[in-house]
Amino acid sequence: MEIFFVRTRWVYDSYRDFWSLVELSGFPTLYTDELDIEKEGIYIVAPLNGEWEPHIKDQMESKKRRRAHLIHWNLERPSGSSGSVHYYADRQWQLLAGRYFDECWVSDSQLGDETGLRFVVLGSDEGLGEPSDDKHYDFCHMSAIVPRRSGIYARFPVDKIGPNSWPPERDDVLKKSKFALNVHQDIYSYQEPLRFALFSAYGLPIISESLVNMHPYSDEFMVTSTYPNLVGKVRQILSEDYSRYRDMGLRARERMTTTFRFKTMVEQAIKESVDRWR
Repeated sequence: MEIFFVRTRWVYDSYRDFWSLVELSGFPTLYTDELDIEKEGIYIVAPLNGEWEPHIKDQMESKKRRRAHLIHWNLERPSGSSGSVHYYADRQWQLLAGRYFDECWVSDSQLGDETGLRFVVLGSDEGLGEPSDDKHYDFCHMSAIVPRRSGIYARFPVDKIGPNSWPPERDDVLKKSKFALNVHQDIYSYQEPLRFALFSAYGLPIISESLVNMHPYSDEFMVTSTYPNLVGKVRQILSEDYSRYRDMGLRARERMTTTFRFKTMVEQAIKESVDRWR
């Protein structure tokens, strides 16, 4: 069956890279209101907003014969609107029980274990970014400035931090940064898969706040530190030979754009689903 990605009419800036990965992979797209559950195919939606349930409910109540296989790829964090891991999981299982979806994917292995939802790696693509040796900034972060993060960023010279930005300006910042720094917006030690996919595409060595489960990364491809020790860890790394970390970033790029390429991970997950139906 053909794989489609379903867009919301409302545009979310934080999902720009996701849709770039979809486009680079050559998957066809449609909008939520264009989805017909009688048409056979695999339909993956991200993010989920208020457009989805009314549209699917109307079609179910119209007694349409369902041929579509519906998947929610949930890349949001439990600390968002749901408030906790329990409510995060409960909401997804309610949607599955109500037949609004047939599967729900998450892209952190630990989060999958804790919620019972399916873990699917969100890979990268070489077309998303290009490495560069022209460096000016110590690091960039490409994240919303919330108190938990600003307390870290404030400990470093502002002119050495790549400014948060969107394309097309962002490309230059990413290329001119030595490292990518990832600080969670909350206390949950889950991955930020879209941010990691972006950083990996540019071959940036990633320094991240601790993760419970790093897969598909590991200590060979990423440096991690607890929140209290993060400032010290960044300062230590900045004082060391950059070449070893540059090589780390390029190894991660190779890994995430080949073995764990976005298109490959999607097609593999769908094949596993189809095999289970047979």
